[in-house]
Amino acid sequence: HLFRLVLYVFLPMHCFGGSLSVAPNLWKVRGGGNENIKDVDAVSSSFQVLNEKVVYSGWRTITKRKVRMRSGKVVDFDLVGVKTGGGAVLIFAWDTQTKTATLIREYMPASNSILWGLAAGLIEEKKHGNDPSVAARYELEEECHLTGGTWIPLTNVPSAMDKYALTDITAYLVLDPTPAINPKPLDEEEDIEIIPGVSIDKIMEYISNGGMNLVSGWGCLLAIAKLKEIGEV
Repeated sequence: HLFRLVLYVFLPMHCFGGSLSVAPNLWKVRGGGNENIKDVDAVSSSFQVLNEKVVYSGWRTITKRKVRMRSGKVVDFDLVGVKTGGGAVLIFAWDTQTKTATLIREYMPASNSILWGLAAGLIEEKKHGNDPSVAARYELEEECHLTGGTWIPLTNVPSAMDKYALTDITAYLVLDPTPAINPKPLDEEEDIEIIPGVSIDKIMEYISNGGMNLVSGWGCLLAIAKLKEIGEV
């Protein structure tokens, strides 16, 4: 579900170094470096949300938000969300013995193509109790048939997926997960092939050649940086 949402709103990642949410009619920033918080708060408080309304609700939602900009001009924005809420997870699975990752190849309906990606999914109240760590373990088992392992968060706080998306993403690196004996089933509309043993060189090739969806490429780069930091590669 996450990757299809990415393709619907394929735009650059948001500015300000963090994600934005409404807190009594004002933009507030989640994320970004502490050294920038005062400056960002000063800027973000200049953007006033006047009203917002859900104008379409299927599996995806469209929210029309009216914002008074810093210039005083009032602008309408159409924002893409999902009916389950505002969060999603992304998981990079790494084998420390083979020095390779487990990726997936998945049909992307918006581009009508099969692209490389990471295990990912939405955080759902019913399945996960709105807990990102529970959702991440669930999605890894469902999409990669892997379980357990050592889990490392790749971001300090959830990151805004896109300029016009309401979804925040929590990314994880998991070291040495093991095969699930009886993995959870895929969702009905998912068509996924699990590909273990993918090298970092191949991952970088897929990213640079447009063979991987945008959010998975971001997650891979974060994971590779973390692997270098901990001496894994």
